Amino acid sequence: MLPLLARKYLYRYLFVAIALPILARILVLGGLAIERRSGKPNLISKVLTKSGRFAERRAEKASGKHAA
Repeated sequence: MLPLLARKYLYRYLFVAIALPILARILVLGGLAIERRSGKPNLISKVLTKSGRFAERRAEKASGKHAA
């Protein structure tokens, strides 16, 4: 059994390493799909795309992959 402190960091790492990139990709794809359907960007597609890009940047920063 892992100590309580170690579990907290393990769960945080798993969220950042697995869930956040998947969520970011789903948001970006959803925004792009809405843009493709309507033919032009609207408020919802812009919000989804921007939030997905933000989540991707946060996941890359947290995993240590800094773009040079």
